[in-house]
Amino acid sequence: MSETGTVERPTATDVVVVGAGVAGLSAAVAARDAGAQVEVAEAWPQIGGLSLLSSGYLRAADDLDRAVAYLRRLSAGTLPDDGVRTLAGYLVAAPALLEALAAEVGATAFARFGAELAPFESGDLHDWTGRDALGWTGIDALPGFDRYPHASGQRGHTLVRALELAARARGVRVQTSTRVVDLLIEHAAHGRPRVGGVVLDGPDGRAAVRARRGVVLATGGFEFDATALADHVPAPGIAAIGHRGNRGDGLRLAARAGAALWHLANVHGSYGFLLPGRDVPIRNHLGGARRDDRPVGWILVDRRGRRFTNEAPRAPQDTPWKALAAIDDASGEAWASPCWLLFDDDGRRLGPLGRPAWSRPQDRYEWSADNSAEIRSGAIVVAATLDELAQRIGLDPPALRATVAAWNDQVDAGADPLGRPPGTMAPLRRAPFHALRTVPILSNTHGGPRHDAAQRVLDGDGRPIAGLWAAGELGSWFGHRYLLGGNLTEALAGGAAAGRGAAARVQAVAA
Repeated sequence: MSETGTVERPTATDVVVVGAGVAGLSAAVAARDAGAQVEVAEAWPQIGGLSLLSSGYLRAADDLDRAVAYLRRLSAGTLPDDGVRTLAGYLVAAPALLEALAAEVGATAFARFGAELAPFESGDLHDWTGRDALGWTGIDALPGFDRYPHASGQRGHTLVRALELAARARGVRVQTSTRVVDLLIEHAAHGRPRVGGVVLDGPDGRAAVRARRGVVLATGGFEFDATALADHVPAPGIAAIGHRGNRGDGLRLAARAGAALWHLANVHGSYGFLLPGRDVPIRNHLGGARRDDRPVGWILVDRRGRRFTNEAPRAPQDTPWKALAAIDDASGEAWASPCWLLFDDDGRRLGPLGRPAWSRPQDRYEWSADNSAEIRSGAIVVAATLDELAQRIGLDPPALRATVAAWNDQVDAGADPLGRPPGTMAPLRRAPFHALRTVPILSNTHGGPRHDAAQRVLDGDGRPIAGLWAAGELGSWFGHRYLLGGNLTEALAGGAAAGRGAAARVQAVAA
């Protein structure tokens, strides 16, 4: 009997997969190929999850040992050695996995390494041992398919659609608008918990489903659970831009089964803008990897009028949120949350400041090419002089003038003490001047149940919880810094590993 009090005799299947993004669909396909009967429950009305909003490309590696070296430094001690090697193995396996998937659905996959990569494709990587082994793999297009209408993105849609077709071809049943609200937890003779199924809440009400072999949690993150975010991510004022369906379901389900949790404070995020009338911010237009020769026409200043961070780091969508959310030790204030993005008229003409992402049609927004619509709406504040701009946004005019003057001198010298490459630096001299209120944002969380190299969820003593697996960003392998494209790699390869593991488990559960 579950904690919800569901007592009716349940239906049964071999494997239940919770979530229908890349991790969940990959788990379902692999479990079915291993001979299991599979049911997939997706809480959102449509499949895909955060994977739809992604680039659709997976980080890959062509050498296991060199990938291990890079990932060991990237993880900074947050992963055991077998976890580092497992993640590196996923990077190496990714091209073959995608090639097989693409061939099945009539598409073509690519893999690029070394000299085949454009400079910006490795712009996010540090100059550490092993970076030369890292590349990319993906499916560019799927014949007869463009994109789903219910979310932003393009190539992420292609990857999800390919997995959807593979799941359909195998007779996998996917139930949308069906949320898993509890696990069926039994206790073996030795007293340890065993997960034997799930409780679904769907269009026809609540029902229990037994899982004869196992349950795979692939529910995504907890970025749209405000309580979990406040509890685990030390970032005042941070706001989520990802998929609204990521409400922490997997976190709560795993905790009920006694799972240990890890990587809760590590999130993938940047800085962005909350426009009038919108409750989800829009990220800045910088891509996932910096382009050292592309001018970035703005600087960020905190509420004291001071510039405080490199606005264009190697991975512009990964770590910038940390600088905005930092707490000043002397005052106890997060002076940069919110802060202001400043640019002049030349900067305005460089292109749109924002790159919207949305997971519901009603959230769709198109940022104007020259930022004029955002000026008209009042989101962007405009003034003829820096002093006037400072007064309008509540900053000290002399402090702002001094900050901009120092920045212009640094641009002229081609040297930024905060580390921006000269090719990204642009002066702020041409009136009118502009300011846009800016907040720390996150694309997705990485925390969740701790798992082993086979994706089995572990309890507080490091022992596998019978019948429970996790995959994707729920309990991601990334515990310190993120590797661009790595979530999709661990979703595809880790999902498949979890699906195979769950299908292989022998469990005598009466239907």
